This record gives sequence, structure tokens and C-alpha cells, in this order.
Amino acid sequence: MKKNSYLIILDRHRHFFIAWCLLATSFVGMPLLYADESMSTYDSSLQRSNFLSINPRYEKALEETLEERRSLFLWHLRFDTESLQTDQNIQSQNVGATFRTKYRYRLAENFNFQARGNMVFQSGRSQSIFGDLEPSSGIYAQEIKLKWTPLSQRLELSLGQISQRWFNENLFLGGNVGFPGTAQKIKIFDDRFKLNFIAQQLIPTSTTLSTRVTEKEEMPQLFTESIEADYLLSSNNWIQARITHFNFNNLPRIVAFDSFVYGNTVTNTDQNNARFIYDFDGFLYQMGFEQKVTNSLSAQLQWNTIINNAAPNDLGEAQAIKLFVANDFGRWIFAGSYTDYFIEADAVPASYNSHRLGHNNRIGNSFELNVESKDWGIIFRTQYTRANLLNDSTMRIDGLQQDNQQTFYFSVETMYDFI
Repeated sequence: MKKNSYLIILDRHRHFFIAWCLLATSFVGMPLLYADESMSTYDSSLQRSNFLSINPRYEKALEETLEERRSLFLWHLRFDTESLQTDQNIQSQNVGATFRTKYRYRLAENFNFQARGNMVFQSGRSQSIFGDLEPSSGIYAQEIKLKWTPLSQRLELSLGQISQRWFNENLFLGGNVGFPGTAQKIKIFDDRFKLNFIAQQLIPTSTTLSTRVTEKEEMPQLFTESIEADYLLSSNNWIQARITHFNFNNLPRIVAFDSFVYGNTVTNTDQNNARFIYDFDGFLYQMGFEQKVTNSLSAQLQWNTIINNAAPNDLGEAQAIKLFVANDFGRWIFAGSYTDYFIEADAVPASYNSHRLGHNNRIGNSFELNVESKDWGIIFRTQYTRANLLNDSTMRIDGLQQDNQQTFYFSVETMYDFI
């Protein structure tokens, strides 16, 4: 399917987006539900839920109650199963359990050690095209860093392995990706408005299985510079936006080799000498709007775009539109989402983004449903993703190539608790 074809699909969503904006503006002038409270107390079903927010409101509240502790240890458990299958009947099925932890130790005033990681027990089967889905067990670090927050929390300086989960865009970087390096964050905020300037200097990670390369590899680099803003329009809604410039340099041969079967365009297709044909230097644009419809019902719309300026116009773009709805029934929260997306072959390095979305050269959609019990702190999650080929796939030298795929995912997990 060529670009002219899927632009028709995006035109269909453009009308939906305009209608959503008109609905949003009709709520901005509504009277405040709790005018005596600070605007910063805005709390929706989506924020209270574990469904959408990277740091749900309940999780933030838990951390705030333990803020005075010098040592903080949060954990939760997850059981999950995932099945992935292509039209050519190439399959991967995994089942496992994960013990996920967050740890913080205050070394001095405004100077913390922080770590986030998983202990994974997994079993299953995976055919070779799905190398990143191979069942494995072990301890995996997502983040290990030192963080210094001087100037009354207006400045953050971080050093170590830094999680990229905060981007919240799996077409760009997968949720479990963390790179060693440094980061700086400047924060300007009041009760209604937040403005952040974030810069990162990172080393994209890889595991090279052979040292027999034709020449010495340079140090890989990833630089990102972001400006993000959040504004509370009223006690019923807010809007947020982020613009990020990204630049990958000197990515290793093994990353190019792994990315080839996931959609990227490379030169040599062997492990030792593969190289990306195009560089990765571009922008990630993200916008989001959330509307509290009632005290229990909320909806959110996100629109994300990736443009790699170093690739040709028909190879370097990705877009996703996401609609989230959640309703708090008191003891239970029901939440659902729909995502429609496409990503061209060379928008980003395919080795680092989500396998569930099919990496690169994809056009597809995803449905997710969550049911959360407040009494027991248990979350039931199910997701179906269909990721079709955007353009015909190149055959790999071992006979493997991309194919239309579908993924089924189910998990049962606890909310975070503390020790």
C-alpha cells in the first residue's frame, strides 16, 4: 500500500479530530466543579487508572505518602501471555510472570539513586523472524541512575541508564527501552501551567554477537531535545504538547542487521557489515487532549507524528491517532482504547521500537480493554493489534521477510505496593 492510499485513511480521522476539538471548546467555559480547590487537583478516571498514564494518580499518591522515607521500594506482579502470528503462519507464543520494581534511595538532600527493573520468568516458542520475542528469563534493568534536583525542584540532572518510557510513543521507542547517558530537565510551572525543557545525550545499546567487522565501529549516540507543555483549561479538561528533535549517530552493524527484517532499508544484509542507508535526524510531534465528561467518565485523544528529515519523503514518516475512554464505577474502572497508525520504513531505527506494532513499514490498528479492581488492586488487560505491511517487504538472505501480522495479548497484574 503506497502513501497516497493511507493518506485517505488519515483524511477520515481528520474530520473526527476537528469534531473532537469543537466538542472540547464547548466545555472550556463550563463552571468549575470545585472552584475552591487548586487547578492542580484535576483528577480524571484516566489519571486514576493504570490504563493510560505512565504514572497513574494512585501511583503518584502512593509515592507522595512515602516521600519522607530515605529508602523507597515499590513493586508489582504481572502474569501475561502473548501470541503473534503472520499470514504465512510464522508464530511466537510466550507465557510468563514478571516481578517489577521501582527503588529510590536518598543519598543527600535533593540527590537520589533510582532504579527500575524486572525479574522475568518466561517460557514459550518463537520462530527466528521474531528474535526480540524469544522466551527468556532473567533480571533486566530498565533504569539505573543518579538524579540531582537543585533549585527548588526546577532543575533535574540525571546520570546513568535512563528510561525512555516518558516519551509514551511505542512507534518511536519501545516502553522498556533504556539507554546509558545523561539528561537535563528545566521545569517552569504553576497551578495551571507546566513547561519543561529536556535534553538527553545517550548511547543506544546493542549486543554484538561477532567481532568480525570490516572496520572499527564508532561510539553510537542519540541526542534528543524536547519542549513540552501542559495546560489545565478548566477543572474538566487539559491539553498537552511536546516537540522533540532526535538524532541517532553511528548505530552499530548489529542494530542495522536486526532492523532490516523489521522494515529498515540497509546496505549489506549480513550481521557483520550491515549499515543503514539513511540517517535518523528528525522530529517527534505529540499532542493530547483530555475531557472529563462526568465525574466518573473521561476521554482522551492523542495525535503523534514522527518525521525523519534524513530519509526520502515516502520513507521517513509515522503517524498515530489514539482514543482512550475510561469510566470509574466506584469499585471498578473500565477503560478502552483504539489506535490507528502507520510507520514508513525509515522513520526510526526499527530495532528499538515496539514489536507489538510490527516495528517499521506497517499500517495497522490496535484495540485494548482494561478492567481494574480498586478493592483488590488487580488489573485485567487484553489487547489485539493488526499490523499489515505498508509496502512489499525485502527478502532476507535466510529467506525470512516481513509479513502481515496480528498479536493477541492478555495479562493480570497488581497495582504497585510498597515495602
